[in-house]
Amino acid sequence: MIEALFTCPIVLQFAVIVAHDLVDIPGWVHGSQVQAMMGKRKVWLATLANAALPGTAAAFAVWFWAHPKPAFVTNYWVIYCLIAMLSAVGMWYVPYFLGAPEKQKKEYLAMYAGTHQLLPARGDHPRPNTFHIGIHALFLATFSLALILRFK
Repeated sequence: MIEALFTCPIVLQFAVIVAHDLVDIPGWVHGSQVQAMMGKRKVWLATLANAALPGTAAAFAVWFWAHPKPAFVTNYWVIYCLIAMLSAVGMWYVPYFLGAPEKQKKEYLAMYAGTHQLLPARGDHPRPNTFHIGIHALFLATFSLALILRFK
């Protein structure tokens, strides 16, 4: 049961990470704004680079479905999920709580303008939109499940 509880969200996490800067879902994800800010080529390169770690995690989950997992697989899941969570904290919550340089504020404002906000504004600090908060909750869930799989 825990295997299915991990496999589904880690595959979803991979799909969301790959797609979220490439699609537009009005009010939630504005990939076209991200592409306008960063440039399409840079977004595609970042997408490919960002797909490697979660892609490997998802591939391991599918490959080792219903089979004993080698320690390197469960270790990889824990390490990758921890990196994903720490990256989210660094990219979103540090600027939200502590502030960010002017350039980062302008970039975040341009890339995520018009998206739904759940958290209250903190001055002019960037804040994670509701979509990203959902991704971050997914990161926390997959990390927790990876720990359970690793140490069960």
